[in-house]
Amino acid sequence: MKTKNNMKEIASEDLSSFNGKNGNPVYIAFAGKVYDVSKSPLWSSGLHMNRHPSGKDLTGEITAAPHGSEVFERYPQVGIFKKGPTEELRHLPPWVQKPLQRFPMLRRHPHPMVVHFPIAFLMGTSLFVLLHLLFQSGSFEIVSFYLLVLGAICSPFAMVTGLLTWWVNYRLKATLFVKRKIQLSVLLLIFEIILVVWRSSNPGISNPIYFALMLLLTPVVILLGYYGGQMTFPPER
Repeated sequence: MKTKNNMKEIASEDLSSFNGKNGNPVYIAFAGKVYDVSKSPLWSSGLHMNRHPSGKDLTGEITAAPHGSEVFERYPQVGIFKKGPTEELRHLPPWVQKPLQRFPMLRRHPHPMVVHFPIAFLMGTSLFVLLHLLFQSGSFEIVSFYLLVLGAICSPFAMVTGLLTWWVNYRLKATLFVKRKIQLSVLLLIFEIILVVWRSSNPGISNPIYFALMLLLTPVVILLGYYGGQMTFPPER
């Protein structure tokens, strides 16, 4: 079927066959339009950034992407997308689908926006503990404690938004990286609570185990970042 602009209507089930496989061109839909991106080197395999598949309506993903819709000016429009139910959100209850459709950035951005705060605070905690141990300055130790408290406050928000991202974008699929992130996140939060309580009840603390745990925060944070990176930008196979 063609529209009044002589553009062919392409339904979701038809669009899925244009995925770059078996010699087929690479089509994607955005904002009700279907584009042929076969000539883009970033879509040559039919998979963009090793994450976004072709042959689908990627309006939500692109709206939340770091680039704008101007990228489509480089590629020909080949049809009008006949929109059906949003496939990527079908596994979610309606009360979750509605805000995600209205504000696509909520699908991708909350966790990356929040997670940098505990990362910075906790790595800063270890840094100032190290400075305290090197220079025996009480001021460095006090700063490390304040950073620890800030990290402990921010960590639950990072965990909640991470779980939301896992639910929305990964359908709660328990991959190895997800399991490791959950385990390390819980471990990190336990460390934070223990250290905050311990230091609060012992202002002049000099226990080497306390300082060792404070220094251990950074390796745990780095591992969490590594597993998160593996999920977001999986290596080429």
